[in-house]
Amino acid sequence: MSGTQHIRVSDGLLAHAGQEIHLKAGNKLIIEAGLEITFKAGGSFIKIDAGGVTVNGSQVKLNSGGSPGKGSEAAPILPDLAVKPDGGDSGEMLVPAQTQAIKRTPFCEECAPAAEQANK
Repeated sequence: MSGTQHIRVSDGLLAHAGQEIHLKAGNKLIIEAGLEITFKAGGSFIKIDAGGVTVNGSQVKLNSGGSPGKGSEAAPILPDLAVKPDGGDSGEMLVPAQTQAIKRTPFCEECAPAAEQANK
């Protein structure tokens, strides 16, 4: 996909993945919330809210080495070219009412005989 994608949801946007969700930005990734952001993993968490920054874990390591986790790269599968269906016929309408609807003329199976009688 090229360009920009915008998603606007009025109430909640919820995502669930069995193994991994990977977000990657070339220059900036901004996560913004009005009240609270919480990161949870393995019984530890980091919570940022109006009261401050809370870091909770069995060990809190600041500037003690380590390395960031690695995620999977996005690899979208592009659609194949459209294939013409077998046979040249597109088929026929299953219901006569469909034909009438496409012609934008009303049709009622029960009213049709009465209409024919009235036209005689």
